[in-house]
Amino acid sequence: MPSVGTTGQRGYGRSHEAERRRWARKVDAGGVDCARCGEPLEPGRQWDLGHDDTRQTWTGPEHRTCNRRAGQANSVLVANALRTAGVHTSREW
Repeated sequence: MPSVGTTGQRGYGRSHEAERRRWARKVDAGGVDCARCGEPLEPGRQWDLGHDDTRQTWTGPEHRTCNRRAGQANSVLVANALRTAGVHTSREW
C-alpha cells in the first residue's frame, strides 16, 4: 500500500525523524524489544517508531506489523464512535 504524502505531511516532522535515527542505531545493533508486544526487534528488519494516540509521546521502536495493526484498530474505534454518535462520513470517489 503506497504512503500518502511525506512523513512531515502525515504529522511526523523533524523531531520524529531525529528520534527515529537515534533509535535506528540501537535497533541495528540488536537487543531492542518492541514497545508494543515486548518481543525482540530483529536488526535489519523494518520497524516503526511508535507513539501514543495523541502523537505527543513516542513509545519506542515497534514491529511494523504491531504498529500498523494498532493504528488500524484505533481507526475502527474512531469510526464506530462516530457512527454511534450519528456522524456519517462518506468518501467521494
